[in-house]
Formats: sequence, structure tokens, C-alpha cells
Amino acid sequence: MSKVKNKIWNQGVVLGVITILLLLAGCMLNRQFLKPSNIANILIMASLLGFVASGQTLVVLSGNDGLDLSVGGVMSLGAVVSYILMNGKNANFFVAFIVTLILGGVVGLCNAAGIVIAKIPALVMTLAVSNALTSVQQLLTGGNPKGAPAPLASRIATSRAAAFLPWLAVIWIVLMAGMYLLLSRSAYGKQLYAVGSNDTAAALSGVQVRKIRICTYVICGVLSAFAGFWLCAYNGVIYVNAGASYVMPSVAAVVIGGTSVAGGKGDYTGTVAGTIILTIVSSLLVMMDMNEAGKFMMNGIILLVLLVIYTRHPKIRQ
Repeated sequence: MSKVKNKIWNQGVVLGVITILLLLAGCMLNRQFLKPSNIANILIMASLLGFVASGQTLVVLSGNDGLDLSVGGVMSLGAVVSYILMNGKNANFFVAFIVTLILGGVVGLCNAAGIVIAKIPALVMTLAVSNALTSVQQLLTGGNPKGAPAPLASRIATSRAAAFLPWLAVIWIVLMAGMYLLLSRSAYGKQLYAVGSNDTAAALSGVQVRKIRICTYVICGVLSAFAGFWLCAYNGVIYVNAGASYVMPSVAAVVIGGTSVAGGKGDYTGTVAGTIILTIVSSLLVMMDMNEAGKFMMNGIILLVLLVIYTRHPKIRQ
């Protein structure tokens, strides 16, 4: 146990040092980098990515080569549906929020049915669902979504609780606490780690492996739709596949945070650190006038390097 704690501590120190170095690099590039307004913007971007990466963390922890490539599609669908349903009225806020989460859960259930019951590889199933969701968005909107976020939603997504602390970051902090309790204190969390570590041993111990994996994909779908709702509220204007750019960063954040791609090891705290690091890197690239293609390339390089490092672990190679 002490070895595990020491490993987590060392990993946290490394991630913390990387974050500080990136912040210092930002200050060297631009003295305004640590202004409260810029820190608030970084936290907003990190919160949106953190919402998506929370579900991705659960899927990766579940093992069985679990990666959910549909998170961007679910996020996009959630943004489009909430945009249409809110239609600029506060009275529609809660209805749009609940319907969006339900839709996310339904998509997650579809993923689970294909992966757990039909035995379709996770990458294939979630990629297919993601493509299908693009068509659904096109059918719903004709390629041009009509609506608007409720003023209440926009106010929450764009205003601050303090000088550098946006309300979205407060919501993210609440989610962090929920994820901590879910993974460390609930029966589901303990069984999820058992399934990710060794699903055969978990099944022999009485864990309902299929049920845990189904729940995991459903929760991931709900959290991705949750992210889509707040993306809509923050952006104000939504387009088809608005969440597509969050897929690779969500995976990279999980991997940077130290969650094993083999499953069963890691936590959301590491993912939070990975999310913040990626967001700061993205902000630095914007300061350096790097375009979207460049940012995608950098995220891909970061993820590739980390996967090369992590896949040297014997358990993953097997």
C-alpha cells in the first residue's frame, strides 16, 4: 500500500511541476498570462474538457481495451439538443438539461449493448456511434441549428464566482468531489477497479462484470451530454459536431493523468491534472498563433509519446 501511495505522490509532484513550468513559460511569452481574466478563461476551457474526460476516465478504468470515441458526438448532440430546447428561455432550462442527460444515457446504453452484449470492439462500436450521431444532428437541424441557450445558462457559463474562479469551474469542483466519492467510496467504484484489473477474477468473486461495464458506458454518455449542455451555454452559438475536437484531448488527459490504458489503475485526480496541463498547452499554442491543425497535431504527438511509454508495461503488452 505504501508503494502505491508513494507512486501516486511522485506522479502528483511530477504533474504539479509540469503545470508550474508551463505557467512560467506562459509568463515569459506574455506577462498578461497570469491575469485573473486569463486564468478564468483557462479554467473554463479546462472545465469543459474535464466534464468529458470524467466519463472517459471511467471507461478506461473498466479495461477490456476500453476507449469511448463517441464522447465528442454525444457532447455535440447534447449541445445541439439543449440549444434547440432552451430556445433562449429560462423556463426551458431544466427541461433541456434533463432531456439532454437522458439522451446521453441512451447513447451510452447503445454503446454498452454493442460492446458488452454483441461483443463489438469498443473502438469500432463507439466510432460507429459517433458517426451515426453526426447524421442525427444533421437530421435534427438541417445543418443549421436554430435556437439559443437560456440566459440563465449563459450567465452561469460565462460569469465568475470570484476574480479568477468561473462558475463552470465551481461546477467542475463539485464533479471532482462526486467522482472521488464514486471511485473511492461506492460499491460501483470498487467493483469497477476489480473489473478493470482482472474481469475473470472479478466475476469469480461475484462481481457482475457486464452490469458494471454497462453502467460505465451509460455514465460516460450522461457526462458527455452534460459537457455538451455547458458547451452550448458557454459558446452561445452551436454548430453540428461542435464537440468533436474534445475526443483526443479527453483520451490524452486520462493518459497524462496516469490512468492505465490496460484498466484498473488510476483515478480522476490525475485526469484533472492532465486536463489542466493540456488546457495550458493549448493556451500557449494560441499565444504562439498556432492554428487548430497545429493544436491537433500537438495533442496527437503528446498522446502518442505517452502511449509508447505506457505500453512498455508488461501487463499492457500481454
